[in-house]
Amino acid sequence: RVEAIESDGYRDRRIARAAPFDLVFANILARPLALMAPQLAQALAPGGTAVLSGLLAWQEPFVLAAHRAQGLFLERRIAIEGWHTLVLRKG
Repeated sequence: RVEAIESDGYRDRRIARAAPFDLVFANILARPLALMAPQLAQALAPGGTAVLSGLLAWQEPFVLAAHRAQGLFLERRIAIEGWHTLVLRKG
């Protein structure tokens, strides 16, 4: 069963009611992604996966460091024509 919730960040009441999530997709700017790392880590279930996309290659280290600081680890990196996607897992 899959339920998709589209939200502008993690403040939407539907997010709080439905969390924790096994899978989160985020395709937004690098700075907001990094700033929302604590909320993502809180919303993600143990063993859950987050797919963060829309990053330029030079933005990746900044975004990755913010999420590693929240206990998420890099499972896979996808690079296509200068754009990067990070697949992270919550331990």
